[in-house]
Amino acid sequence: MSGPGESPCRILVMASGFGSNFQALIDAMATGRLRNSRIISLITNRKNAHATVRAAQAGIPSDYFNLISHGFLQKGESDEQKVAEARRRYDTSLAERILSTDKEKPELIVLAGWMYVFSSAFLDPIEKAGVRIINLHPALPGEFDGTEAIERAFAEFKAGRLTRTGIMAHYVIDEVDRGTPIVIKEIEWKGEELDEFKERVHSHEHELIVEATGKVVQEIVESRPT
Repeated sequence: MSGPGESPCRILVMASGFGSNFQALIDAMATGRLRNSRIISLITNRKNAHATVRAAQAGIPSDYFNLISHGFLQKGESDEQKVAEARRRYDTSLAERILSTDKEKPELIVLAGWMYVFSSAFLDPIEKAGVRIINLHPALPGEFDGTEAIERAFAEFKAGRLTRTGIMAHYVIDEVDRGTPIVIKEIEWKGEELDEFKERVHSHEHELIVEATGKVVQEIVESRPT
């Protein structure tokens, strides 16, 4: 645990939608549950993401940066090679934007409902700069990687093949949802329908993202050169 004079860990949050996990982090800092932490900014890739409203209410600067709107990819482009190249250029530019010398450099990036898969063009420079990246995923390690993880687990419940799923926070690598887990929580299915089950999963996510962020923050603060 760091001393009272230790500067807070600088956190950048990235979110694409409603921002409830982002809000969980804001609230945890306000109540002191998440210590030694400060959110320096929010980045969103969707213009109307409600997360930006939450940022404004908390006095946190936000930045909108989109693959199509900012000219990297033409809308409707279907050529796989062109799409892959556009994503690489976007990823490179986004990393440069985050690591720009005229901005406060983060020590930790938290993906809180960020609906976009990064390539090595983003991950490599971020890692080289010594910035950690963590993500929240609504499945257990090795199960239901990628999108619609809750829906796919629910289909397995209904088919009688599973009775539980879970959530995890993990480090981000270039394999989707395969980075080293930080915190894992199993969640049993109690027979409820999908919408009710999703709400219960999301309530656990709000707790887990705070716990995982706090764990990584403490490691960062304690590993700073003295």
